[in-house]
Amino acid sequence: MQIKNYSLRYADRVLAQNLEVEFSNQEINVITGANGAGKTTLLDFIAGVGPKAAKGDKINVPKQAEIAYQLQHIHFFTTLSVAQTITMYRQLGNPAIETENTTFQIIKKRVLDKIWQVEMGKLSGGERQMVLTYGQCLLEKKLYIFDEPTSGVDVDNTKIILSMIASLVQDRQKVVVMTSHNLEQMVDLPVHLIQLG
Repeated sequence: MQIKNYSLRYADRVLAQNLEVEFSNQEINVITGANGAGKTTLLDFIAGVGPKAAKGDKINVPKQAEIAYQLQHIHFFTTLSVAQTITMYRQLGNPAIETENTTFQIIKKRVLDKIWQVEMGKLSGGERQMVLTYGQCLLEKKLYIFDEPTSGVDVDNTKIILSMIASLVQDRQKVVVMTSHNLEQMVDLPVHLIQLG
């Protein structure tokens, strides 16, 4: 999967000029850069959701229906329980992943079972991010995009979230693109770094 000739300009501010990126299908593709460097905007371009000002060529990027995109600030049904939320993802995705993948079996038993009946709106931000990442990983897509999936998440939940994301690449051979400011969290994971700015 590649992006070629990617350019984006807002008025007199140039965020990207003829950027070329090749994405790995054997490592987590991690886009880094300073605030305002255009990381989320590049994710939006890859996912086909904007911005209109962005120009470039997408090579072997899956169709929009084959992309799972988890935004940084997710607005979700706060009155649904964790159980109801995961059930929805199971219906949209592949529930066999939970029974076939050891990572998900462990996370379900050690983490999710403890909060299974809690409403999403009563979870901490880190717990909510973990539940939604778990759900995203149940979907059967070709490309998974995560915008700052560990932002504001404690160390323990960060490890859980990153293990789920890594399993997409290592166990299911999926293409994963994510943004992060905290590369030290990923020191033990297979990572392909993409620096913006």
